[in-house]
Amino acid sequence: MKKIGITFEAITDCQLEAIKNIASDYEVVKLRPRAEEIIDCEIVFGYMVPELLPQAKNLKWFHASFAGVDSLINEKVNFPEDVILTNSSGTYGIGMSEYLLTTLLMLFRKNMGYAKLQFSNTWKSLGHVKAVYGSTVCVVGLGDIGENFAKRCKALGASVTGVARNKRSELPENVDKMYTIDELDEAIKDADVVALCLPGTAETIGLFDHSRMMKMKEGAIILNVGRGSAIDTSALIELLESGQIGGAGLDVTDPEPLPSTSKLWQMENVIITPHISGGQNLDLTNNLIAEKFTTYLKDYLEGRPFQRVVDKKNGY
Repeated sequence: MKKIGITFEAITDCQLEAIKNIASDYEVVKLRPRAEEIIDCEIVFGYMVPELLPQAKNLKWFHASFAGVDSLINEKVNFPEDVILTNSSGTYGIGMSEYLLTTLLMLFRKNMGYAKLQFSNTWKSLGHVKAVYGSTVCVVGLGDIGENFAKRCKALGASVTGVARNKRSELPENVDKMYTIDELDEAIKDADVVALCLPGTAETIGLFDHSRMMKMKEGAIILNVGRGSAIDTSALIELLESGQIGGAGLDVTDPEPLPSTSKLWQMENVIITPHISGGQNLDLTNNLIAEKFTTYLKDYLEGRPFQRVVDKKNGY
């Protein structure tokens, strides 16, 4: 019997039952990403360790429960050419944009410093703070996450600049001005906030090195929810210490996990979280991921083309 392997841990019993009803001709099994049984599956939803891919001779379609698929497509992984790869892009925008907004507000209002004072029973003002209203926010990477963040910043009265890989014929909603990635230096120079919502590709590695961050407005905030490799960590620490960068919100770091010896841990103008902005603990995100797979599964079984397939060359 044909088999569907589900390694998406957050799937509910109700969602699993719905999948079984849709794919009644398949055996639907919950598995761990390292389970050897996964190599017998025609369809996999979730994740599987890359070393099992060459053995998965029955695999026809892999649907990743995440958006960034660089762990499956890189120089060390030979993802099968004949296997369709789709991802969960489009399901993380709400959760991750709320994370970005939370982090930005905490940095602007010096909440990390106030938390430290609270735990030391100290009543003291930390002085000047900033508002999102009237600020300029540059969103680098205008996919689902970036556009959702742009929408929220615009609603709070910010001027929003967007940076995309290619030139767009129309200005996206909630974006006041657009630049291409080749115009990045111009896009960031007047921004109070630079938010990185980028996939992990060869083009994004080291994109924000010392030279580029020096071109940011003095005291600007940098946020990163894409891949830690987009920012030169050593350069970031140096520029945070000098005040060139006013603060950083990092859900991703390079390396990852961030070593306990890193100076970033002790900086009051830095917020660090362990790659959780995607909403793995958020029911809304998990439900959207399961719904996306269910929609794609219906397309697969009825022979319709998927709404979106990962371009293995570009990595997204």
